[in-house]
Amino acid sequence: MDMSLRKRFGFGTRALLVGLSVLGCSALANLVLADASYAIPPAAGLACQNGGGSQASNGKITGRGSSFNAHAEALFAQLYEEDVCGSTPETLSGPAGNTMVAYNYPAAEAASATGAKFGLQAAACRTDAYAGDATPYTEKNLEELDGAPATSTTGGGSCALTFTPPFDPTPGPYPDKEPGQADTQANIMSFPIAGESLALIVNLPSAACSGKPPTSLDLTAKEVSRIYGGDALKWNDAELVANNASLANCEGEIYRVVREDSAAQSEFLKKYLIAAEPTDGGRGDVVGECAVGKEWSAYLKTNTEWPGLQKPGSEGTCSKIKKTASSGGPEEVKTVEETENGVGYADLADAVEGKGLITASVENAVNTGYQSPQSGSAANCNFSTLTLPSGGKNGAVGLNAEDDNWANNNEATDEFPNHENAVDLGNRYPICALAFDLVYTGLDDTSGTENAITRLTNNQRRTLYSYFTYVLSSTAQDKLTAHNYAPLPNAWLPLLTEGFESNF
Repeated sequence: MDMSLRKRFGFGTRALLVGLSVLGCSALANLVLADASYAIPPAAGLACQNGGGSQASNGKITGRGSSFNAHAEALFAQLYEEDVCGSTPETLSGPAGNTMVAYNYPAAEAASATGAKFGLQAAACRTDAYAGDATPYTEKNLEELDGAPATSTTGGGSCALTFTPPFDPTPGPYPDKEPGQADTQANIMSFPIAGESLALIVNLPSAACSGKPPTSLDLTAKEVSRIYGGDALKWNDAELVANNASLANCEGEIYRVVREDSAAQSEFLKKYLIAAEPTDGGRGDVVGECAVGKEWSAYLKTNTEWPGLQKPGSEGTCSKIKKTASSGGPEEVKTVEETENGVGYADLADAVEGKGLITASVENAVNTGYQSPQSGSAANCNFSTLTLPSGGKNGAVGLNAEDDNWANNNEATDEFPNHENAVDLGNRYPICALAFDLVYTGLDDTSGTENAITRLTNNQRRTLYSYFTYVLSSTAQDKLTAHNYAPLPNAWLPLLTEGFESNF
């Protein structure tokens, strides 16, 4: 089978979209496209192979970026294997295992080169086939990503790597500047892939509460603000006890566990408090007394700054701070597990793996009840009031020439309709967010000429295209609710898919 991609792909992509939207897994396994030479691998169980199997070794791809995306990326890679590719011949010890996609692979993790900041650098430097982010970027970031490749990029980071990505584009340097095969300027697509909830997790063992620890916690927005604002010093704080009588037995000092890196999760929690923290009976954003009335919006620009935090041990009248030793949601959960009287925050997929922790319920935006971040096995989020950026299929993937894009909602105030700020909405859990991926435009050209990531093989381009067409299908999205996520609004999927296909 000829695995090369054709310019603009043709009508086979439409057959793919229809097939993934309406067929179940068993039918998908037998799906035959009109022209499979440039579309998705033809059936599950064929290992995405080209004849003798070169697709398995020459078609695997890497992504790198936000740890908020990590569980979702691993899940999609697994689902792509199960529904489309089947298991590849590679051993499970490889960076992608038996799947076609490796996200935040071991070499990058060992070099501390994962997280939102490094995802943006990976995209700008062209070190990986795609990047993950959770905000997804600022307007300044977008300008840099859309600009000409440079050796020093988004956030001032260097493109020089201390590790080698396991699959092409290799070898370095990055970006590729070799005449005739250089990486070139291209606009970048940005699109959501899944919805997630940010859980508040608390470590109150029996010994910390005179043998009578709470089994659940209900928190108002004001109480969340007082806890993370450093104003509530002990768990038996009178206001917390008034809402949670079992906390009367918990006399320990509150330890706020925060991320050492500039994590999207920190931003989501602060955005929630900006939107929802009640003050004087209204809905304002003033932090408690220990921060001398400073507004939560003042802590959004510097994501690692918290009320009272200069450095651990110098919190003044605020509650104690404990920073994680390294980046990532799992490290946050681990640190809370190790910290008696500690409180932390992590995406639901990480939080449910914690041992001995209470997952708090938080009052919803309409003040009608306390909501858990989890509903059954799904994230308990409301995305119905969010909108795609204007501009049809191009706007849906962040390519609106009128500058109404996914970056517009990353500031404390917005001039545009709400596209991605999913906090404090409706009658469900109020601390939620979307996870995003970034893919450069123009990667469908396999003629060997220069483009955004020239060193990707044709098989890798084919994998990248079919993988994200699958991720944005209802077949994949419908499976998220069984794995601690929430699907994207169903009405978004046709425009997202069309935007991705037509601009790839």
